[in-house]
Amino acid sequence: MASKSASLRKAQVPLCCHFCNKQGVQWKCEECDVFMCTSCKEKIHQRLKSAQNHEIVSVYDICKDNPPRKEVASEVISSVFNTYTTTVPVINSLLCYGDDYVYLIYHNIEENARLVKGKMLKSSIRILQTLEKQIFDIAVNTEGEIVFDEVGHDNVYSLTDTGEIKTVLETSPMRPTALHVNRDNDLIVGFREHGSPFPVKDFSVRQVVIFDNNYKRKVILEADKKGIKLFSYPARIKTDSKNVLYVTDWIDKNQSGRIVAVDTNGRLKFTYNGNPDLQTFFPNGIAITPSDNIILTDHSNNALYVMNTRGELLALQFVDNDHNIERPCSLCIDNEGYLLIGNAPFLDNKDSNAIIYVTKIIKQLV
Repeated sequence: MASKSASLRKAQVPLCCHFCNKQGVQWKCEECDVFMCTSCKEKIHQRLKSAQNHEIVSVYDICKDNPPRKEVASEVISSVFNTYTTTVPVINSLLCYGDDYVYLIYHNIEENARLVKGKMLKSSIRILQTLEKQIFDIAVNTEGEIVFDEVGHDNVYSLTDTGEIKTVLETSPMRPTALHVNRDNDLIVGFREHGSPFPVKDFSVRQVVIFDNNYKRKVILEADKKGIKLFSYPARIKTDSKNVLYVTDWIDKNQSGRIVAVDTNGRLKFTYNGNPDLQTFFPNGIAITPSDNIILTDHSNNALYVMNTRGELLALQFVDNDHNIERPCSLCIDNEGYLLIGNAPFLDNKDSNAIIYVTKIIKQLV
Protein backbone atom coordinates (compact mmCIF):
# COMPACT_ATOMS: atom_id res chain seq x y z
CA MET A 1 0.00 0.00 0.00
CA ALA A 2 2.81 2.39 0.90
CA SER A 3 4.55 1.88 -2.43
CA LYS A 4 1.36 2.67 -4.33
CA SER A 5 0.94 5.88 -2.36
CA ALA A 6 4.55 6.76 -3.12
CA SER A 7 3.96 6.14 -6.82
CA LEU A 8 0.96 8.46 -6.67
CA ARG A 9 3.12 11.23 -5.23
CA LYS A 10 5.88 10.75 -7.77
CA ALA A 11 3.72 10.42 -10.85
CA GLN A 12 4.72 12.70 -13.70
CA VAL A 13 1.31 12.54 -15.38
CA PRO A 14 -2.18 12.69 -13.84
CA LEU A 15 -3.74 9.39 -12.84
CA CYS A 16 -6.71 8.08 -14.77
CA CYS A 17 -9.88 6.65 -13.26
CA HIS A 18 -9.76 2.85 -13.30
CA PHE A 19 -13.39 2.72 -14.44
CA CYS A 20 -13.79 5.43 -17.11
CA ASN A 21 -10.10 5.93 -17.92
CA LYS A 22 -10.47 9.71 -17.70
CA GLN A 23 -8.32 12.10 -15.73
CA GLY A 24 -9.57 13.74 -12.55
CA VAL A 25 -8.99 11.00 -9.94
CA GLN A 26 -10.16 12.08 -6.49
CA TRP A 27 -10.71 8.83 -4.58
CA LYS A 28 -9.08 5.52 -3.81
CA CYS A 29 -10.75 2.33 -2.54
CA GLU A 30 -8.26 0.78 -0.12
CA GLU A 31 -9.94 -2.62 -0.39
CA CYS A 32 -10.13 -2.83 -4.18
CA ASP A 33 -6.90 -0.86 -4.65
CA VAL A 34 -8.45 1.26 -7.41
CA PHE A 35 -8.46 5.00 -8.10
CA MET A 36 -11.72 6.70 -9.13
CA CYS A 37 -13.25 9.95 -10.19
CA THR A 38 -16.21 11.22 -8.17
CA SER A 39 -18.73 10.20 -10.84
CA CYS A 40 -17.56 6.57 -11.01
CA LYS A 41 -17.29 6.39 -7.23
CA GLU A 42 -21.00 7.21 -6.92
CA LYS A 43 -22.36 5.52 -10.05
CA ILE A 44 -20.27 2.36 -10.14
CA HIS A 45 -18.28 1.55 -7.02
CA GLN A 46 -20.88 2.46 -4.40
CA ARG A 47 -23.50 0.37 -6.23
CA LEU A 48 -21.41 -2.78 -5.97
CA LYS A 49 -22.93 -4.92 -3.25
CA SER A 50 -19.54 -6.36 -2.35
CA ALA A 51 -18.11 -2.87 -1.82
CA GLN A 52 -20.63 -1.51 0.66
CA ASN A 53 -18.22 -1.53 3.62
CA HIS A 54 -15.05 -0.66 1.73
CA GLU A 55 -12.89 2.20 2.97
CA ILE A 56 -12.74 5.11 0.50
CA VAL A 57 -10.06 7.74 1.03
CA SER A 58 -9.27 11.00 -0.72
CA VAL A 59 -6.11 10.98 -2.83
CA TYR A 60 -5.38 14.41 -1.38
CA ASP A 61 -5.37 12.92 2.12
CA ILE A 62 -3.00 10.21 0.90
CA CYS A 63 -0.56 12.84 -0.31
CA LYS A 64 -0.99 14.97 2.81
CA ASP A 65 -0.54 12.08 5.23
CA ASN A 66 2.38 10.56 3.34
CA PRO A 67 5.00 13.17 2.49
CA PRO A 68 8.08 11.82 0.73
CA ARG A 69 9.74 9.56 3.26
CA LYS A 70 13.16 10.55 4.52
CA GLU A 71 15.52 8.26 6.35
CA VAL A 72 14.07 6.61 9.44
CA ALA A 73 14.64 8.86 12.46
CA SER A 74 16.94 7.57 15.19
CA GLU A 75 15.09 9.28 18.03
CA VAL A 76 11.75 8.39 19.62
CA ILE A 77 12.20 9.98 23.05
CA SER A 78 14.22 13.12 23.65
CA SER A 79 14.81 12.81 27.38
CA VAL A 80 13.97 10.98 30.60
CA PHE A 81 11.86 13.32 32.74
CA ASN A 82 11.65 11.12 35.86
CA THR A 83 12.21 7.55 37.07
CA TYR A 84 10.46 5.36 39.63
CA THR A 85 11.98 2.19 41.07
CA THR A 86 9.32 -0.46 41.72
CA THR A 87 9.23 -3.52 43.98
CA VAL A 88 8.85 -6.01 41.10
CA PRO A 89 11.62 -7.48 38.92
CA VAL A 90 9.71 -7.13 35.62
CA ILE A 91 6.89 -4.85 34.48
CA ASN A 92 5.11 -7.13 32.01
CA SER A 93 2.28 -4.68 31.39
CA LEU A 94 1.79 -1.01 32.24
CA LEU A 95 -1.38 1.06 32.15
CA CYS A 96 -1.93 4.77 32.84
CA TYR A 97 -5.29 5.94 34.09
CA GLY A 98 -6.60 9.33 35.21
CA ASP A 99 -4.27 11.80 36.87
CA ASP A 100 -1.00 10.08 37.73
CA TYR A 101 -2.51 6.66 38.45
CA VAL A 102 -0.65 3.67 37.12
CA TYR A 103 -1.25 -0.08 37.06
CA LEU A 104 1.60 -2.52 36.60
CA ILE A 105 1.73 -6.29 36.31
CA TYR A 106 4.44 -8.80 37.14
CA HIS A 107 3.66 -12.43 36.33
CA ASN A 108 6.90 -14.31 35.70
CA ILE A 109 7.17 -16.18 39.02
CA GLU A 110 3.91 -17.38 40.53
CA GLU A 111 4.69 -16.83 44.22
CA ASN A 112 5.71 -13.21 43.60
CA ALA A 113 3.25 -12.37 40.82
CA ARG A 114 1.10 -9.34 41.44
CA LEU A 115 -0.96 -6.46 40.11
CA VAL A 116 -0.10 -3.10 41.66
CA LYS A 117 -2.15 0.08 41.53
CA GLY A 118 -0.23 3.19 42.50
CA LYS A 119 -0.27 6.96 42.37
CA MET A 120 2.84 8.61 40.98
CA LEU A 121 4.13 11.30 43.30
CA LYS A 122 7.10 13.57 42.70
CA SER A 123 9.75 11.10 43.85
CA SER A 124 7.93 7.82 44.53
CA ILE A 125 4.87 5.70 43.81
CA ARG A 126 2.30 5.44 46.59
CA ILE A 127 0.90 1.89 46.51
CA LEU A 128 -2.90 1.97 46.72
CA GLN A 129 -3.82 -1.64 45.93
CA THR A 130 -2.07 -4.96 45.40
CA LEU A 131 -3.51 -8.21 44.07
CA GLU A 132 -1.29 -11.28 44.30
CA LYS A 133 -2.26 -13.21 41.19
CA GLN A 134 -0.56 -14.20 37.94
CA ILE A 135 -2.33 -11.70 35.74
CA PHE A 136 -1.53 -11.65 32.04
CA ASP A 137 -3.20 -8.39 31.02
CA ILE A 138 -5.50 -5.67 32.32
CA ALA A 139 -7.73 -2.93 30.99
CA VAL A 140 -9.74 -0.11 32.56
CA ASN A 141 -13.17 0.92 31.27
CA THR A 142 -14.64 4.41 31.29
CA GLU A 143 -16.16 3.84 34.75
CA GLY A 144 -12.72 3.10 36.16
CA GLU A 145 -13.42 -0.61 36.58
CA ILE A 146 -10.34 -2.83 36.24
CA VAL A 147 -10.76 -6.01 34.19
CA PHE A 148 -8.08 -8.70 34.08
CA ASP A 149 -7.31 -12.27 33.07
CA GLU A 150 -5.05 -14.82 34.72
CA VAL A 151 -2.19 -16.77 33.21
CA GLY A 152 -3.33 -20.30 32.38
CA HIS A 153 -6.99 -19.72 33.33
CA ASP A 154 -10.28 -19.07 31.56
CA ASN A 155 -12.59 -16.10 32.20
CA VAL A 156 -12.21 -12.34 32.49
CA TYR A 157 -12.67 -10.73 35.91
CA SER A 158 -13.26 -7.30 37.40
CA LEU A 159 -11.58 -5.86 40.48
CA THR A 160 -13.20 -3.22 42.67
CA ASP A 161 -11.42 -0.66 44.84
CA THR A 162 -12.38 -2.75 47.89
CA GLY A 163 -10.64 -5.83 46.45
CA GLU A 164 -13.80 -7.70 45.41
CA ILE A 165 -13.34 -9.92 42.35
CA LYS A 166 -16.21 -10.74 39.99
CA THR A 167 -16.40 -12.84 36.84
CA VAL A 168 -17.60 -10.61 34.02
CA LEU A 169 -16.94 -12.92 31.06
CA GLU A 170 -16.98 -16.72 31.00
CA THR A 171 -14.68 -17.76 28.17
CA SER A 172 -14.41 -21.57 28.36
CA PRO A 173 -13.35 -23.44 26.26
CA MET A 174 -11.21 -20.49 25.11
CA ARG A 175 -8.43 -18.91 27.11
CA PRO A 176 -8.18 -15.07 27.15
CA THR A 177 -4.87 -13.35 26.44
CA ALA A 178 -4.76 -9.63 25.58
CA LEU A 179 -7.30 -7.14 26.97
CA HIS A 180 -8.15 -3.61 25.87
CA VAL A 181 -11.02 -1.14 26.22
CA ASN A 182 -11.50 1.19 23.25
CA ARG A 183 -12.90 4.72 23.06
CA ASP A 184 -16.47 3.32 22.75
CA ASN A 185 -16.04 1.37 26.00
CA ASP A 186 -16.01 -1.93 24.12
CA LEU A 187 -13.93 -4.67 25.69
CA ILE A 188 -11.55 -6.30 23.20
CA VAL A 189 -10.15 -9.71 24.12
CA GLY A 190 -7.55 -11.94 22.49
CA PHE A 191 -8.25 -15.67 22.68
CA ARG A 192 -6.52 -18.98 22.09
CA GLU A 193 -7.52 -22.58 22.58
CA HIS A 194 -6.35 -24.66 25.57
CA GLY A 195 -3.03 -26.45 25.41
CA SER A 196 0.43 -25.36 24.35
CA PRO A 197 0.31 -22.06 22.45
CA PHE A 198 3.04 -23.06 19.99
CA PRO A 199 3.44 -24.18 17.34
CA VAL A 200 0.29 -22.74 15.80
CA LYS A 201 -1.43 -25.52 13.84
CA ASP A 202 -4.21 -25.61 11.25
CA PHE A 203 -6.78 -26.47 13.91
CA SER A 204 -5.55 -23.83 16.37
CA VAL A 205 -8.11 -21.13 17.18
CA ARG A 206 -6.64 -17.66 17.60
CA GLN A 207 -9.12 -14.79 17.76
CA VAL A 208 -9.67 -11.22 18.78
CA VAL A 209 -13.26 -10.62 19.88
CA ILE A 210 -14.99 -7.28 20.49
CA PHE A 211 -17.64 -7.17 23.24
CA ASP A 212 -19.97 -4.26 23.99
CA ASN A 213 -20.09 -2.64 27.44
CA ASN A 214 -22.57 -5.30 28.54
CA TYR A 215 -20.06 -8.00 27.56
CA LYS A 216 -22.14 -9.14 24.60
CA ARG A 217 -20.14 -10.39 21.61
CA LYS A 218 -20.15 -7.94 18.67
CA VAL A 219 -17.33 -8.93 16.32
CA ILE A 220 -15.04 -11.94 15.93
CA LEU A 221 -11.74 -11.39 14.10
CA GLU A 222 -9.98 -14.60 13.17
CA ALA A 223 -9.08 -14.89 9.47
CA ASP A 224 -8.68 -12.62 6.47
CA LYS A 225 -10.82 -12.90 3.35
CA LYS A 226 -8.55 -15.63 2.02
CA GLY A 227 -9.06 -17.72 5.14
CA ILE A 228 -5.54 -17.11 6.47
CA LYS A 229 -5.25 -16.76 10.25
CA LEU A 230 -4.82 -13.14 11.32
CA PHE A 231 -3.15 -13.97 14.64
CA SER A 232 -0.78 -16.48 16.21
CA TYR A 233 -0.89 -15.32 19.85
CA PRO A 234 -2.50 -11.91 20.46
CA ALA A 235 -0.48 -10.61 23.40
CA ARG A 236 -1.34 -6.90 23.61
CA ILE A 237 -4.01 -4.80 21.89
CA LYS A 238 -4.46 -1.06 21.40
CA THR A 239 -6.81 0.97 19.17
CA ASP A 240 -6.45 4.34 17.47
CA SER A 241 -8.94 7.19 17.01
CA LYS A 242 -10.71 5.25 14.24
CA ASN A 243 -10.87 2.07 16.34
CA VAL A 244 -8.36 0.28 14.12
CA LEU A 245 -6.81 -2.53 16.18
CA TYR A 246 -3.05 -2.92 16.58
CA VAL A 247 -2.12 -6.31 17.99
CA THR A 248 1.30 -7.43 19.19
CA ASP A 249 1.24 -10.98 17.88
CA TRP A 250 3.75 -13.53 19.19
CA ILE A 251 4.68 -16.07 16.54
CA ASP A 252 6.63 -18.80 18.34
CA LYS A 253 8.29 -19.77 21.61
CA ASN A 254 11.64 -18.34 20.46
CA GLN A 255 10.53 -14.79 21.23
CA SER A 256 9.70 -13.59 17.75
CA GLY A 257 6.65 -11.58 16.85
CA ARG A 258 5.01 -8.97 14.66
CA ILE A 259 2.36 -6.25 14.67
CA VAL A 260 -1.01 -6.92 13.03
CA ALA A 261 -3.25 -3.95 12.16
CA VAL A 262 -6.86 -4.81 11.36
CA ASP A 263 -10.08 -2.81 11.31
CA THR A 264 -13.35 -3.81 12.96
CA ASN A 265 -14.65 -5.27 9.68
CA GLY A 266 -11.77 -7.72 9.62
CA ARG A 267 -9.82 -5.97 6.87
CA LEU A 268 -6.09 -6.43 7.30
CA LYS A 269 -4.42 -3.01 7.16
CA PHE A 270 -0.81 -4.18 7.47
CA THR A 271 1.59 -6.47 9.28
CA TYR A 272 5.02 -5.42 10.48
CA ASN A 273 7.69 -8.03 11.17
CA GLY A 274 10.50 -5.81 12.41
CA ASN A 275 13.57 -4.16 10.93
CA PRO A 276 15.21 -6.52 8.41
CA ASP A 277 18.65 -5.35 9.59
CA LEU A 278 18.00 -6.86 13.04
CA GLN A 279 17.91 -10.61 13.62
CA THR A 280 15.04 -10.60 16.12
CA PHE A 281 11.84 -8.69 16.76
CA PHE A 282 9.79 -9.38 19.88
CA PRO A 283 7.19 -6.64 20.45
CA ASN A 284 5.36 -6.48 23.77
CA GLY A 285 4.54 -2.95 24.90
CA ILE A 286 2.41 -0.83 22.60
CA ALA A 287 1.04 2.71 22.86
CA ILE A 288 -0.86 4.99 20.47
CA THR A 289 -0.06 8.71 20.33
CA PRO A 290 -2.74 11.42 19.89
CA SER A 291 -1.83 11.59 16.17
CA ASP A 292 -2.31 7.80 15.87
CA ASN A 293 1.35 6.89 15.59
CA ILE A 294 2.14 3.48 17.05
CA ILE A 295 5.01 3.09 19.54
CA LEU A 296 6.39 -0.39 20.27
CA THR A 297 8.96 -1.92 22.59
CA ASP A 298 11.41 -4.58 21.45
CA HIS A 299 13.27 -5.67 24.58
CA SER A 300 15.38 -8.18 22.64
CA ASN A 301 17.07 -5.20 20.93
CA ASN A 302 16.63 -2.56 23.68
CA ALA A 303 14.67 -0.59 21.12
CA LEU A 304 11.61 1.57 20.59
CA TYR A 305 9.88 1.68 17.20
CA VAL A 306 7.39 4.23 15.86
CA MET A 307 5.25 3.63 12.79
CA ASN A 308 2.28 5.32 11.21
CA THR A 309 -1.15 3.85 10.46
CA ARG A 310 0.08 2.55 7.09
CA GLY A 311 2.78 0.46 8.71
CA GLU A 312 5.64 2.71 7.61
CA LEU A 313 8.52 2.89 10.08
CA LEU A 314 9.08 6.48 11.22
CA ALA A 315 11.68 6.07 13.95
CA LEU A 316 13.84 3.43 15.61
CA GLN A 317 15.82 4.21 18.75
CA PHE A 318 18.16 2.00 20.79
CA VAL A 319 17.38 3.38 24.22
CA ASP A 320 20.14 1.56 26.10
CA ASN A 321 22.73 3.59 24.22
CA ASP A 322 20.88 6.90 24.38
CA HIS A 323 19.20 6.86 27.80
CA ASN A 324 20.49 3.79 29.68
CA ILE A 325 17.05 2.15 29.52
CA GLU A 326 17.69 -1.59 29.62
CA ARG A 327 15.10 -4.05 28.31
CA PRO A 328 12.10 -1.77 27.59
CA CYS A 329 9.07 -4.02 27.96
CA SER A 330 5.80 -2.17 28.56
CA LEU A 331 4.38 1.22 27.57
CA CYS A 332 1.60 3.69 28.24
CA ILE A 333 1.01 7.40 27.57
CA ASP A 334 -0.33 9.51 30.43
CA ASN A 335 -2.75 12.44 30.36
CA GLU A 336 0.09 14.94 29.93
CA GLY A 337 1.54 13.14 26.92
CA TYR A 338 4.54 11.57 28.64
CA LEU A 339 5.54 8.10 27.51
CA LEU A 340 5.97 5.72 30.45
CA ILE A 341 8.32 2.78 29.87
CA GLY A 342 8.41 -0.23 32.19
CA ASN A 343 11.52 -2.35 31.85
CA ALA A 344 12.47 -5.99 32.40
CA PRO A 345 15.91 -6.13 34.06
CA PHE A 346 15.01 -9.57 35.47
CA LEU A 347 16.14 -11.06 32.19
CA ASP A 348 19.70 -9.97 33.04
CA ASN A 349 19.68 -9.74 36.83
CA LYS A 350 17.12 -11.49 39.03
CA ASP A 351 18.01 -9.24 41.97
CA SER A 352 17.13 -6.03 40.12
CA ASN A 353 13.94 -4.04 40.56
CA ALA A 354 12.14 -2.84 37.47
CA ILE A 355 11.99 0.87 36.74
CA ILE A 356 9.30 3.08 35.24
CA TYR A 357 10.88 5.75 33.04
CA VAL A 358 8.79 8.87 32.40
CA THR A 359 10.01 10.15 29.04
CA LYS A 360 9.31 12.93 26.56
CA ILE A 361 8.37 11.88 23.01
CA ILE A 362 9.94 14.01 20.30
CA LYS A 363 7.42 16.55 19.09
CA GLN A 364 6.97 15.40 15.48
CA LEU A 365 5.93 11.90 16.60
CA VAL A 366 3.31 12.93 19.15
